[in-house]
Amino acid sequence: MNAWLWALLVAVLCSGCDDMSRQAKVQEQRPGALFANGLSSRQPPDGTVARGQLAREALVRQRPPMTEALLDRGEAGYQTFCTPCHGLSGRGDGLVVGRGFPAPPPLTEARLLDASDAQLMELIAQGKGLMYGYASRIPPAERWAIVAYVRVLQLSQHAPLDRLPESVRQAFDEGAP
Repeated sequence: MNAWLWALLVAVLCSGCDDMSRQAKVQEQRPGALFANGLSSRQPPDGTVARGQLAREALVRQRPPMTEALLDRGEAGYQTFCTPCHGLSGRGDGLVVGRGFPAPPPLTEARLLDASDAQLMELIAQGKGLMYGYASRIPPAERWAIVAYVRVLQLSQHAPLDRLPESVRQAFDEGAP
């Protein structure tokens, strides 16, 4: 037989093998018949650690030293991710609030002033209420920078007079009636 006839015969025989479109599929996190509990996948064993997880957790726990560079990065991150809702001052008066979105709590309210840095890190990472979690968008080092900048914002609006430099305190005293 010639080559064309063999090619035609192989094509005809192979066209009847369409089992792949009808084969059983295992879709993760969906019901299935693979395991006794009726799921198609299993939970990882207790104590399982994802590759790189310990290093990431160490970054989350380790607060970097307060530096001007850290605050600059924090301000840039805050302006990128936080100002649409919280506004430049942190009072909850961002652009989206002016367009009808619910106002977030001011960063200067008592419960946020009293929150630990770790709690603020968790809040940025996981979100709360209508706030979206940013763990996948902001790495831990940048979250620490944003927390540092939020602390500066809070201090700028709630600084006790006795913590201000003498020249600034005198300006307050001279302006008092």
